[in-house]
Amino acid sequence: MKTIFSIITLAVLFSPFNLSMAQVSPPVNYGQSLTWLKRAAESGDAEAQYLLARQLEIGLEVDADIKSAGKWYAKSAVGGHGPAQFRFGEMYYSGQGVQQDYAQAAKWFERAEAQGIMTAAYNLGLMYERGLGTEKNHAKASALYQRAANDGIGAAQVNLAMLFAQGKGVIKDNSRALMWLEVARRSGVSVSTFILDSLKAIMLPGEVERAVQMAVNRKAQINQKAK
Repeated sequence: MKTIFSIITLAVLFSPFNLSMAQVSPPVNYGQSLTWLKRAAESGDAEAQYLLARQLEIGLEVDADIKSAGKWYAKSAVGGHGPAQFRFGEMYYSGQGVQQDYAQAAKWFERAEAQGIMTAAYNLGLMYERGLGTEKNHAKASALYQRAANDGIGAAQVNLAMLFAQGKGVIKDNSRALMWLEVARRSGVSVSTFILDSLKAIMLPGEVERAVQMAVNRKAQINQKAK
């Protein structure tokens, strides 16, 4: 469960971005698009910088160059582009294209999370839980997991459940622990049967029933939010 999410896709070249800052003419064919994208990026357009970085990273129409991609992600991230901040954080976390630096990873995940990127909330929560690049802080981890869990991120739901089960950063609450595990299970996450059975064994039958009903209700809320 403890993985860092990635949002790399292949659809980079035709992603729309605001041309008002780029002050360059749009391409008339596919072959001109890379030149156009570079001009827009060099003019300071953060979205163009992000798209160029993605193109360089995956090697679409150019030779893959992760270090050059990192430089453009950095420019875009500094310019306030949320997805670029997220990806730049991932690069620092893994040491891909840049020297590994957990403190920098946490910094950029925090900025991306502030823009509503919930995978960044999960990643940052994980770093607070494990004390990577930050002081270990279970209260902050639980709050971040809560945001990501309510957005439907299964790994956050499981990690939040474990904090409730252990009383780390939150008041120990077996019912909420079971609720979040059941929500994750209903979202397609593989949840250990041993953990579920062990948790249920220390709860009263009525508590288990209420927790399961809470899970059904919470999953419905998450599904409604996703529409």
